[in-house]
Amino acid sequence: MGVRSSFIRLVLWGILLSIPSCLYAREKNDSILPRIFSYKKTYTSQIKGLEDNVYAKFRFNVEKRNATLWLIPTMYVLAKDPREYIRESYSKVRFANAHEYDINSQVLAGTVRRNRKAMPTLLDYMTPNIYDIDLYEGHILSPFNKYNRRYYRYTEKRLEDGTTRLDFRPKLYNTQLLNGYAIVETETGRIIRTTLNGEFDMLTFRTEILQGDEGPLSLMPKKCVTAATFRFVGNRISALFDASYHCQTALPDSITRVSSRELMDSIRPTPLTETDKRIYEAYDKAHEADTVSIDTTQKEKKSFPRVLKKILWDTIGDQLVTPIAAESDAVEFYLSPIINPLYLRYSGSRGLSYKMRLRTRYTFSPHRYLTLNPTFGYNFKQGYFYFTAPLRMTYNPKRNGYAEIIWGNGNRISNSTVIDHINHEHQDTIDFRNTDMDKFTDNHLQVFNNIMVFDWLDVETGIVFHQRLALNKELMEHYGVPTEYRSFAPSIGLKISPWLNKGPLFAVDWERSFKNIFDSNIAYERWEFDAQWKYKIPGLRLLNLRAGYGFYSNKYENYFLDFSNFRDENLPEDWEDDWSGNFQLLDSRMYNESDYYLRYNVSYESPLLFATWIPYLGKYIEKERFYVSSVFVDHTRPYMELGYGFTNRYISVGLFASFLGAEFKKFGISFDFELFRRW
Repeated sequence: MGVRSSFIRLVLWGILLSIPSCLYAREKNDSILPRIFSYKKTYTSQIKGLEDNVYAKFRFNVEKRNATLWLIPTMYVLAKDPREYIRESYSKVRFANAHEYDINSQVLAGTVRRNRKAMPTLLDYMTPNIYDIDLYEGHILSPFNKYNRRYYRYTEKRLEDGTTRLDFRPKLYNTQLLNGYAIVETETGRIIRTTLNGEFDMLTFRTEILQGDEGPLSLMPKKCVTAATFRFVGNRISALFDASYHCQTALPDSITRVSSRELMDSIRPTPLTETDKRIYEAYDKAHEADTVSIDTTQKEKKSFPRVLKKILWDTIGDQLVTPIAAESDAVEFYLSPIINPLYLRYSGSRGLSYKMRLRTRYTFSPHRYLTLNPTFGYNFKQGYFYFTAPLRMTYNPKRNGYAEIIWGNGNRISNSTVIDHINHEHQDTIDFRNTDMDKFTDNHLQVFNNIMVFDWLDVETGIVFHQRLALNKELMEHYGVPTEYRSFAPSIGLKISPWLNKGPLFAVDWERSFKNIFDSNIAYERWEFDAQWKYKIPGLRLLNLRAGYGFYSNKYENYFLDFSNFRDENLPEDWEDDWSGNFQLLDSRMYNESDYYLRYNVSYESPLLFATWIPYLGKYIEKERFYVSSVFVDHTRPYMELGYGFTNRYISVGLFASFLGAEFKKFGISFDFELFRRW
């Protein structure tokens, strides 16, 4: 009896101990996360073509500021009194898909001077894609996407009203991750509302989102309120951003960027708060005081200081640190600020460079428009001014049809035969070091037309004209060598994308120069083959692959080895455009000394790799990248570069080591300013 009793008690204890495990297993298997991750698929296809009317209100309070605030391009308007501002907009949003949309601002009102955008990075928080991999375009990993699950810890709590509270926090604290909670419809996985807390690009923010109620609109916000604080070198600005979607009033498309408080009063979906009214009243009172007439004596006393202030502060200062922009129905104009650290770049091989950009567009019709987008730059190491000015007429955007003229002065280039010719004539080896004897400037003009013949094939035809002038004309004339070389070459280019935008892009370029056409004295024939693929991996990871081969099939006396896809760039682009496809430490002469090249470039990019584990500093590392690049050219061993880079809110840094064969050659560093690039 005692044994049987003991056995029964043991079984009962086992059952009781197993109950929590069973409940835990059932709860784990019944997690809300899979339903959240799959909810987006239900309505994604229905978003295309949707239109919505959105009201947005920005309110700024400049708590602390100093002279450094006016150096930030879009903060210049907040650098002077008063300290409180309001800006309202009423816009029409057209969705191409869940994360591609166009915003057309129709009505503007507020107290910000000239209705300019202040802290435009807040616009990223206007339409967060909570179900997508990145909440905002290119940054912050959403906790509601299955590919980001490994970055977060989750806690679920079922509520009595048929919803679940989901709390989340990052496993590793980083500026690309956030914490908060969401209230989710338990049965479907639809997120009803969520609160997000994070820090990115000098903004500490808290965003409260109320999602749409049903259908495809449930994938997008219905109400979004963001409270943010900006801190930089003693400046402190608090901002409140309030966006209301699905507004009932629909304005005609003909209304665009109309500045009218009266019209805004008639369409505003939510009333102004007392704080909003107070800011408007203070603004109106200040402007009424400016219009009050004063006696002639006082006017004469104040006229010169006011004029001087207008010139120095409002006019000159404004244009130095803010972009010059204008927009109408037909014309768009944008010139980057004259003083802008974003356009400074340094590398050990190329030195310090600075550039500016101009963007213009004239629209004849939705299917025909003219653009002029020149870039100007100065390389301090060479002491040389560079420019390129592409003028393009787009006549069939659906088929990528355009005609383009590009004028520029190119990169300095070497003539591979000049020194050999002189030494041959004089039967001696003359030391031309430090003379720039074989260096030439390159003025070029390209005229070509591009058309998409098939969805997977673009054909480009045109002509290329080069005028190359010797840097050291006196020494060239002394040895009886021409100081100017011209070439005129027809060209054909093919761009082949067999998998459209989901696979690699292949390019074939052919160019042949003929003598005695437009005073051409150079003849050559050049072929180049190139393949590029930016393979996107979930989690904001990116694998860049590039391979190319080029050669001269015919070459004659007095020729320049000048490849299109393998050349030194004196004004290279930033982290996003350039570092994955170019060599950072390769000597400039190696680009112009071989009849052929065979190159490959590989890079891998991820937001959370190794540097993010560094205490304190790792929190602010946004992305990291590894590089492997190699090229084979004539008369030398294989050249290779290995590199590592990272980017954050301040700078992008690349560290590179070069090898010739198995021999280490040198180490170099490149960096770009990233400070306020998104502003």
